[in-house]
Amino acid sequence: MNIHEFGFRGTSEIIATTTSKSGKPNAAPIGIISDGNLYARIYTNTQTYANVKTTKKLVANIVDDPLLFVLSAFMELPLEEFRMEDDVPVLKDAKAWVAFECSMEDHPERATVNLRPLRGKIIQRSIQPVNRGFNAVIEATIHATRYLAMKDPKYLRRIEHYEEIVRECGGRREKDAMRKLKEFLK
Repeated sequence: MNIHEFGFRGTSEIIATTTSKSGKPNAAPIGIISDGNLYARIYTNTQTYANVKTTKKLVANIVDDPLLFVLSAFMELPLEEFRMEDDVPVLKDAKAWVAFECSMEDHPERATVNLRPLRGKIIQRSIQPVNRGFNAVIEATIHATRYLAMKDPKYLRRIEHYEEIVRECGGRREKDAMRKLKEFLK
């Protein structure tokens, strides 16, 4: 499998899907780091961590919907958002996905999850110009999850900055996503 076909470079923000021991799917945004190796850092107090620790599998879903990033960061997605591909959960709206076998190195608050690609599928190669609003939603979502975990007000200031970019550069979906993110922070 040629992992480079999927565009991983630097830190790629994806929505990870995992399965619990009982078979229930879960989704959460994470960054996959590609620096000669492929790995992610996952907080040890999350469902994603518990699922990967149990099943040793994770699926990287490549999506272009900013609202899906926000929803998966702050709530449990409904079952109808998933489909099974063999034995792994994939998001129905994924443009591509890669299933990984995982090995973990535990650290106090975050684990490093080493990723070995097993299989994947490119469903739709879409040509999209860079949308600063979309990127701002992703950054704001990352800062919002950190704010909720650490309660450091610097993350709220950063979110305000990204909210301004969304207002100026985002389309309807980016603006909807930012509104929803702000609701989750209340």
